[in-house]
Parts: sequence; C-alpha cells; structure tokens
Amino acid sequence: MPELDQFEGRLAAAVHAFADRADTRVDPLAVAERAIGRRRFASLVWLGRPLPVTASILLVLGLLLALLAWSVGVGAPWDHRTSIVLLPAPTAAPTTGPSATLMPTTDGAGAEHVTGSGTFSIVDSGTSTQVGDTTQLRGFVAQSTDTMNDPRVSGTGTLRLSIDTHDQVGTEWGTYRLVNADGAWEGPLAGAAWSGGDASAVTGYLVGSGANAGWTYYIDVRSSGFATELKGIIFPGPPPGP
Repeated sequence: MPELDQFEGRLAAAVHAFADRADTRVDPLAVAERAIGRRRFASLVWLGRPLPVTASILLVLGLLLALLAWSVGVGAPWDHRTSIVLLPAPTAAPTTGPSATLMPTTDGAGAEHVTGSGTFSIVDSGTSTQVGDTTQLRGFVAQSTDTMNDPRVSGTGTLRLSIDTHDQVGTEWGTYRLVNADGAWEGPLAGAAWSGGDASAVTGYLVGSGANAGWTYYIDVRSSGFATELKGIIFPGPPPGP
C-alpha cells in the first residue's frame, strides 16, 4: 500500500535521526557512584521513622555492643549465682570422750597442769541405811585406772567413799590412793552427786610419796554416766591450809 510505505519511510527516518543525536558515551564510574548512592540511602524503618542504611548499621552495631557489655557486666554474675554446684556433704564433728581430750604429754617434771580420763569398777557396794529422808551408803570401794598426760599421776587407784543421798542428789566424801611404779598419791576427797548418782564431782589434795615425795596432786574427778574426766595440777610443797 502506498500510504503505509510513506509512513514507514517517515518512521524510519525519525528513528535514525534520534539515534544520531543520542549521547552513547558511558562513564562507568558515574554509573557506579549513582548506583551506590541510591543503595546507601535506602531506608529502614525504626520506631516508625525511616532511617538511612548507614544509620541502621550503626544502630545495630550499638545494640550489639550494649548487649555484649550487659552480658559481661550482668550476665556472668547471674549465671554464677544460678549455677548448681554440688557441695560436699558436711561431716559431723567426731564425738570424743574424755580420753580424746588429753593435753600434749608433759615432760614429767616440775609443776604441771594435768588432764586425762579414768575407768572405775565397783569392788564393794557397801551397806545402805535409811535415816529419815536420807539414805546413808557406807563402805563403798571402787578400783580405778587413770590415764593421764603426765606419767607421775597415771596408775591404779583405790577409791573409798561414804555417800548420803537425798532423793536425786547427795554428798560424797572419802579417800583416794593412786599408785604407780614411781610412788603413790594419797589424800581425802569430797564432792557431790546428782541425777540419782549418775553424775558427780569430787576433788581433793593428794600428798605424794616415793619419787613423788614433796609434791602435791590436786585432783578433780568429774563423772557423767560411764565417762570420767580427770584433771588437776601437780605442784611442789604440801596442800594449802584451811
């Protein structure tokens, strides 16, 4: 068709003319800067407000640093407090009798503070007489073995007692003779008993003989049940006066 041929001819001429006028030079650096610039200022929404990507990165880094500081300053102690550590079960303190309370052994000479334990066995239970509200026990004899921290007052003893009881309490008096390889100690004792005779305390001054001559042994005997504790002092000279 002649009309179409004329139209197509004019269109082709117009396209060629536009192409001839177009600037076909390309600056790759400019293109890259424009592309990076557009990406740099892309937006991120924070608290309802758009933020540039650069600011967003700084914000995220700040949050990470804050979280790290919190974990170091707070997290570690909290983890420590909440950690479960199995502690060793507490062990009960051993129960010791009088024999375990011995002081270090003395040098066996001179004035000393002595301590130890004794075991007693009844040799003669004596006789019992009721006088009013008082029960009178006479002729009581017991044998003892004294184990002390000083060999001068260790040995075998004989205890002779008289006892007056008044219901659950009583008074005691008598003599005690302690013998060992080096000599003996002998003298009066006096004291009291309670808890129906289950506990008692007697004391006295014993005068030394043999290798112990010229010395006095003050003895304090404390008994509770089957445990007997002995303590006292050894000093030169006679017992003190009244």
